[in-house]
Amino acid sequence: MTDFNQLAAPRYAEGVRRLLGEDIQVATVAPELAPYVSLQSDRPEWQVLFGETPWSHGGVEPLLAANRSSIGIQQPQKERITVVEKVLISNDTAAPQQYKIGLVVSPTFDSSTKAAVRDGRKGVVTTILGLRQQVAGQLTRLPGFFIPANSSLILDLPWMLSFSVAFNGFFTLLVESGVVAQDVLAYFWGYERALRPEELVVD
Repeated sequence: MTDFNQLAAPRYAEGVRRLLGEDIQVATVAPELAPYVSLQSDRPEWQVLFGETPWSHGGVEPLLAANRSSIGIQQPQKERITVVEKVLISNDTAAPQQYKIGLVVSPTFDSSTKAAVRDGRKGVVTTILGLRQQVAGQLTRLPGFFIPANSSLILDLPWMLSFSVAFNGFFTLLVESGVVAQDVLAYFWGYERALRPEELVVD
């Protein structure tokens, strides 16, 4: 029999209490029942009961001569984590366009806005989307990829965005034009939650 993770128990116990309307000691439940697995992976409307706030955001950064355009998703608070679950990059022009996607640390934004909550029972989120135009590329070491004319690319790949102690900055998921004078149109979906003290630094 596998022991329960006592550090995770409070969060799951709170979710079970909200769901079932009663208190439960997760550590005393038989491991065979594995409530932390079956509940965590089940219905999407239960997500908020476990302290996760689903969000969405999207934007377009127009082209500018001799500049690269980019759109970034960032969690700007040290005590929270943002998980990007899905990215959609759209090319609505009549010709193929090149893009890059990757992580950067605390990039400069020309402007930023907060994401929209996808569950009306929760308040605002802290995840932000930032727009940027600059001459130098921010993802110079990464290869570009092409999206055909009037087409979109969907990436189902989780990205964990939080404060990096090693790099002393906030990890940011960036979608950037592969060349200068090209716009970027992208949408993002994910969730955010508060980090427990023991999760702030994981060695």
